[in-house]
Amino acid sequence: MLMAFMLMAGLTACEKVVLDEEETTPQQTQNTNNTSGKTEQDKGKYNVVLRVSNFNLVPITRDMVDLTTYCTRLNFVVYKDGEKVKGKSQLKEDGNFGEVKFLLDPDNTYKLMVLAHSSIGGNPTVSDPENIQFTNQLGYSDTFCYYGDLEVKSEETIHEVTLTRVSSQLCFTITDEIPAEVTHMIFNYTGGSGVLNAVTGYGGNVNSKQEKNVRIQGSSVPLPLRIYTFLREDEGSLDVKAEAIDSNKNVVMSRTFTDIPMKRNTVTVYEGSFFSHEQGFSIKGETEWSDTIRLTF
Repeated sequence: MLMAFMLMAGLTACEKVVLDEEETTPQQTQNTNNTSGKTEQDKGKYNVVLRVSNFNLVPITRDMVDLTTYCTRLNFVVYKDGEKVKGKSQLKEDGNFGEVKFLLDPDNTYKLMVLAHSSIGGNPTVSDPENIQFTNQLGYSDTFCYYGDLEVKSEETIHEVTLTRVSSQLCFTITDEIPAEVTHMIFNYTGGSGVLNAVTGYGGNVNSKQEKNVRIQGSSVPLPLRIYTFLREDEGSLDVKAEAIDSNKNVVMSRTFTDIPMKRNTVTVYEGSFFSHEQGFSIKGETEWSDTIRLTF
């Protein structure tokens, strides 16, 4: 009996830890006659509604956007005194993507972090807002973030959240003919960070070694290959080792590029002849980012 009691207590404790660590947002059936969105089932169970209303893009090209244009995952995290107290994550396939509900102690001020990204391997570590950790296994992507105060009252309150891009992108573009035997491009790069400090909106103070593996077999040129990082300052640079790989994982071509200039919230388009070396690489730009840089290699 004692063993059974201890087992039941352990299962209960483990279940609570899992729920506290991350809550998923279940799909809900909408009542078209209920304009508040509240059903009888969830009435009284929450007092905070968080809704992603926009992305802060420069230039801003539209008032309303489809969230899945910019991200496939959302993380909503509430902190108190630096500790995570609530968290929910969403996939683009989930119902009410972009909106979650919490029940929090009223008459309190919390810190809210909302993260939008498209990591293919899952969600980053979000227990510390100053140390949001992505990894090579998760994958790096275009990332948007909000961090700020959350005033909670006893009555239900809707909070509209605008997310700001915090990532920098290197668009490595191959313009010459790709050998038939090449199946993948592997990028190993340093100079940025795979860790985001959501409080400052900059990369964490770590020397990350980031990696990106892209299947390119059957692709046509020009071929843009996009890699992402978080810069620790407004300006920085990347050192990139780019390898073309065949189906047997043999290196067909390897080249190293140093001091590629990068800016925060900026796409750097670095294009040129990778295999033939007949021309240099140049930096160009792209819309909907705060700035663009164009280079040639």
